[in-house]
Amino acid sequence: MVRPQSLIFTIYGAYSRSIGGWMSVGALLELLREIGVEDAAVRSALSRFKRRGVLLSENRYGLAGYALSPSARKAFDTGDARVLERRESPSSDRWVLVAFSIPEKSRDLRYRLRSRLSRVGFAQVTGGLWIAPEGLEADARLVIESLGVSQHVDLFRSEHVAFRSLPDAVGGWWDLDSIASEYTDFAASFAPLKHDYQSGVVSMTALQAFIDYTRVLTSWRPLPYRDPGLPAAHLPPEWAGIQGTEVFFYFYDSLSALAQEHVVDVCTSRNSGS
Repeated sequence: MVRPQSLIFTIYGAYSRSIGGWMSVGALLELLREIGVEDAAVRSALSRFKRRGVLLSENRYGLAGYALSPSARKAFDTGDARVLERRESPSSDRWVLVAFSIPEKSRDLRYRLRSRLSRVGFAQVTGGLWIAPEGLEADARLVIESLGVSQHVDLFRSEHVAFRSLPDAVGGWWDLDSIASEYTDFAASFAPLKHDYQSGVVSMTALQAFIDYTRVLTSWRPLPYRDPGLPAAHLPPEWAGIQGTEVFFYFYDSLSALAQEHVVDVCTSRNSGS
């Protein structure tokens, strides 16, 4: 079952920025009800986002609501290229390296840096040395700056020259079988819904587009971060990411605009008091 927190995160990331980054509590409750989430669960998740500084409590039009924090907006803006754009497999073996040394007294910060690097697709070469394809440099910078650890970190661009074969090294750094399995599960979950839309079993209304696209996007969001975007030469034959990507972009191309229309309609209606 998808957590309400994940659905709210998707709604703010996918729909709120084009309408100013703020949504009323009433609009959020209505939108989440349409997806089957109870009001109490939504309010609890909103409180957690507020405590974490992801959302800021703000009244507009005489209504209580929440706005994206500047850091959350920046993260979404950076993440769009990762989540909502078809990624071309890089043609060259260029890498970005993150080397860090954080004092033992700040080991919690060290843990958070490792965790965040892993979540954006970096792999550990050794203790304080992490690697990813060069295209993930912006993600590394965002992680380092958001944690305030730049004084402990050096960032390099590099290439592999010796001694293991690069495919062997890549296979040791990333768990490609696990990433492929996640793509396979995603495709298996949503390919039947894709078929239903294509065959006309499901009507493509704005409400239905919102419900289905929000669920698809929520399930999709972690995958482009788990997948570092390796050169095709280092991926297994018939890479599962290809099918998973095609399933997602069917929904993105077909439903995202209609889903946005529905969110705008709900927010406009709520803001006007009608």
